[in-house]
Amino acid sequence: MENWGLILYRETALLYNSTKDTLSTKSRVNTVVAHELAHQWFGNLVTMRWWNDLWLNEGFASYVEWIGTNASEPHWNYFDYQTYSDRSTAFNVDSYLSSRPTSIAVEKPADIESQFDSISYSKGASILRQAKMFMDPSGEGENFENAIRNYIAKHEYNNTVQMDLYAQLEKVYKEVNPESEVSIMDVMSSWTLQMNFPMVNVWRYDEGHVAITQQRFLIAGKDVSGDKVSPYSYQWYVPIKYTKSGDTTDTFEWLLPHSTLLVPFDFSDKSNFIRLNINSDGYYVVNYSYDLEARLNNNLFGTTDAPDTTNWEALTVSEKQGMIYDTFLLINAGTKPMSVGLNLLSSVLGDDDLGLIPWKEVHRQLATVGRQIAGHPDLNKKWKAKWKQHFADLFEQYKEYFRTTNATDMPLDDASFQRRQLITFAISTACQFEVPECIESAKEFFNQYKDEDKPLPPDFKSTILKTVMSTEPVTEDIKADWEFLWQKFLDSPSAAEQQTIYYALGLIQDRDTLMKFSEYCLNETLVRPSDALYIMGRSITQTKLGRDVSWEFLQERWTYLHEERFAGALFAVDAYIYGVLARFSDEKTLEEIKAFFTPRYDSLGTGTSAYESSLQSIQGNIAWWAKHGDAITNFVE
Repeated sequence: MENWGLILYRETALLYNSTKDTLSTKSRVNTVVAHELAHQWFGNLVTMRWWNDLWLNEGFASYVEWIGTNASEPHWNYFDYQTYSDRSTAFNVDSYLSSRPTSIAVEKPADIESQFDSISYSKGASILRQAKMFMDPSGEGENFENAIRNYIAKHEYNNTVQMDLYAQLEKVYKEVNPESEVSIMDVMSSWTLQMNFPMVNVWRYDEGHVAITQQRFLIAGKDVSGDKVSPYSYQWYVPIKYTKSGDTTDTFEWLLPHSTLLVPFDFSDKSNFIRLNINSDGYYVVNYSYDLEARLNNNLFGTTDAPDTTNWEALTVSEKQGMIYDTFLLINAGTKPMSVGLNLLSSVLGDDDLGLIPWKEVHRQLATVGRQIAGHPDLNKKWKAKWKQHFADLFEQYKEYFRTTNATDMPLDDASFQRRQLITFAISTACQFEVPECIESAKEFFNQYKDEDKPLPPDFKSTILKTVMSTEPVTEDIKADWEFLWQKFLDSPSAAEQQTIYYALGLIQDRDTLMKFSEYCLNETLVRPSDALYIMGRSITQTKLGRDVSWEFLQERWTYLHEERFAGALFAVDAYIYGVLARFSDEKTLEEIKAFFTPRYDSLGTGTSAYESSLQSIQGNIAWWAKHGDAITNFVE
């Protein structure tokens, strides 16, 4: 908590032990400390006048945490993670009717509490990243930073509304763009006073022009009954940054509400292409027509007969990640067929030096499909088998680091941060995709840990524990391993180590053990209240069996959970409700959830938004299977 003069942290967000903790822990400590320090300016020195503009605090702190971490650890190239984290997190929430505008009316305490969510934090940060882009479209200069400095200087020791920020952005923008008729006040308001975001459509207008238009993007969004009214009719001032064949510099233009932007383009030349949203700086998704998508793919990956990833490899990390994520977002909405995403993944995996963040995005999309088909075990096994060799090949490059004897030492210098993360990722995913050599090594490490009390390598500890705990079938030996690990959890003085352990404990595929684990979470002498809801909502719900157990447990113990044990647990209640409910994908469970929560709706308080988001997510999951189930089935056969 960013109190002025006394910042308070959870242990996991402040303490790092280089001999026990992972690099992920170190990076989390960096970002959280940077976030709280940023609040000394955005929140303390200048404070929003009322809670409707909470994003001025949290969005700014979430944006500045990347700047602070990059300054603290410049060799990490930490900006590479920003779109993978903030933009994707915001889209995951903002794609549904259950979302909300960044700035909303606040009239009662529950309204305040509900604003501490991904919209205020991650969407706020993403809007600011986009503002940096249109204030400095060349990628150079400090027009955005100058406007922020002016904002802070003018309003220090005072309160502001979001229009005070926009006024300073407007002033600097007009100084450098005196001929522009665009009002930055209107631009920013269009992004903060209405929910969701635009899908930017790119299509052939005539033989000499590409047309760029916009429409509201929604997943499971055909039924807009009860929709929220928008002052801009769900149209935005969209900053479009694009490049075309032969361009040496990027072009910047505004796509105005209810308008069409025409870009000269020679369709007679089959090699011509256009690519929008450079560096994934824009808070929107790009939907290319079939022809233009094929042209772009040929430019980036070559043809089937002559594959060439040279142009793909030249893209920034953020743009690679954004292109993969956005494609599957369009697929999830039913705008693109699954074949487009499968073809893209196959092309992307042709890059022999793909890099950490694009690899993580590939894995995220494969895992997302895996969760969607979790109710079809045979299909899920075939899906994993289809991609297994790619992760086996990646493991082969780094397996020397994952040996119980004669292992190669991990690189420890600052410049090797992403390489070390990639090694950890390669080992983790190989075990997830059941590469035999990886699983055997994980079990050897665990046996030494259990039988000889030999410490586990910090970078691989999570992978080792999760691999052992997810072993099927669950034998008496596996149950004994679970009890051993539970005791390790109880004995550990480190909150970070406990977190690593509890995420593994939640993977065991035994109903009685998971139910027992849930009961343990209600005993604060065993589990800290700050951890309990995260265990029940995130750890135990990692698998289909865990979600079924968690839903049963929620129904049985709801009164105690909601009214006694966790009353007032602001963030954790949201995470618990969403974590338990959101991944279901069948009509029967959806109706059960509605029947359970409808008479309890008015008492949900801070959990209302999470509940509504969960319903939207489940409806999207059901629609996803109807749209893509056959395509996945045909693909794996």
